[in-house]
Amino acid sequence: MMMSRINRHPSLLIAAALLAACLFFFVSSSSRSKTGPLSHTESVQPLSPSDDTNSCYVDLDLLRQYSTTSIEYGRLEIAVDQSDNFTGYTDTLNAGLPKFRRIPLDGDAQREDLPLERCTPAVTIKGPLPRPRPDASHLVFGVATSMERLLDSLDAFAHWAGGTNARILAVVDSGGSAKKEALARAEALGIRLIIREKEVEERLDRWFYLVRYLYELRDDKTQWTVLIDDDTFFPSMAKLVDRLATYDPAQPHYIGSMTEDLYQLYSGGLMAYGGAGIFLSLPLVKQLQPFFDECYVFKSGGDRMLAQCIYAHTNTKLTWERGLFQVDLRGDASGFYEAGREQPLSVHHWKSWFQADMVALSKVAGVAGEEALLHRWLLPGDWYLVNGFSVIQYATISDDPLPMEQTWDESKYTGPDPFTFSLGPLRRKDENKISYRLKTAVSERQRVRQIYVREVEPERLEVLEVVWSVASDNNAP
Repeated sequence: MMMSRINRHPSLLIAAALLAACLFFFVSSSSRSKTGPLSHTESVQPLSPSDDTNSCYVDLDLLRQYSTTSIEYGRLEIAVDQSDNFTGYTDTLNAGLPKFRRIPLDGDAQREDLPLERCTPAVTIKGPLPRPRPDASHLVFGVATSMERLLDSLDAFAHWAGGTNARILAVVDSGGSAKKEALARAEALGIRLIIREKEVEERLDRWFYLVRYLYELRDDKTQWTVLIDDDTFFPSMAKLVDRLATYDPAQPHYIGSMTEDLYQLYSGGLMAYGGAGIFLSLPLVKQLQPFFDECYVFKSGGDRMLAQCIYAHTNTKLTWERGLFQVDLRGDASGFYEAGREQPLSVHHWKSWFQADMVALSKVAGVAGEEALLHRWLLPGDWYLVNGFSVIQYATISDDPLPMEQTWDESKYTGPDPFTFSLGPLRRKDENKISYRLKTAVSERQRVRQIYVREVEPERLEVLEVVWSVASDNNAP
């Protein structure tokens, strides 16, 4: 067999090897010297093997939840300097959106390691020091639900009730084997959960029965009984406790919120709507006990039965607490969340009429505090970061930031301005608004990674990862 030309000349083989080594060193050095933003179409192959100690990386497995081919990726790092003299967040943030680059996702790599320079915070802002959980032992919450929905609600309950000594009574139709699981999970999450089974009545009847059950659960610390739905969410238990402290619990109080929609108001009546949370002081609950059976005969929605009972047998009237929200907004309720107004005391319908992952939204509180939830910052280029919900840019720029964008469906109410009494001022829906919506959030040691996704066009997605970290921990391994 004839030998190849290279084999017959060893000097040529050595020269070829040296040339290949030089080329590899040049390309590798050139790649490492790039520390600025990559262009929109640039693609970087995952480094191998991955360094598990490197906290600066792209989670490819996480991105594959949204695409199996490729994705346009950008990353914004924000550091929080936790301070004991924190007085509140500003409304502007000097950190522009990053450039996006294409990342292929059709390989097997789980992550793409990045140079630490790429994870340098774009801005450092002041934030609150971690605070102890508030003492809410004077509150007893009641919810009528199913075991399945109760299990699905525990993570959300943990945000506001975990570690606060507040008690939650869940009245379910049948617990079965899931009851033990629910109690174990609640204990692990720091929730003081009590489960009571009642199979005979419908859920709305079980809801009204909470008035009796919660009174039976009172102890020496109890001041308030609170009726909620399983999709009621309180962004900050500390703010809720502080707001309740402005009322005298020794007096009869019926505190809640009306529906935001006049159509619902005319059909349901002037009352506290259950999804926003209904707060009854113990003296009022005591007044209702002798009339429970009589009130139970009036069959209607649980919150309507409660209002009828209070109005018929006491002289206590509804106190409309404006921080509580029923969120009776069908369709796209994003305008409510993106309004940049004072943080709600409660929200409702977030996993039924509208999908907003409040569990993912609340994770950033571990770094930036509960004050940061839904806080709206104006970024360069007329972008807004609505923390935990979306990153948006309006097509129609307004000089007045106060009006809320009415993104939800029209009311069936035939008169004028069905939502203005509760949510005004309002403005028209911006049909050409650009929006990255939060899909998930991941908590890690002293940082939280938020994933915001935008569908640019079918089969083309942009993912903006916003990473919040404690400023003192930025250089930690």
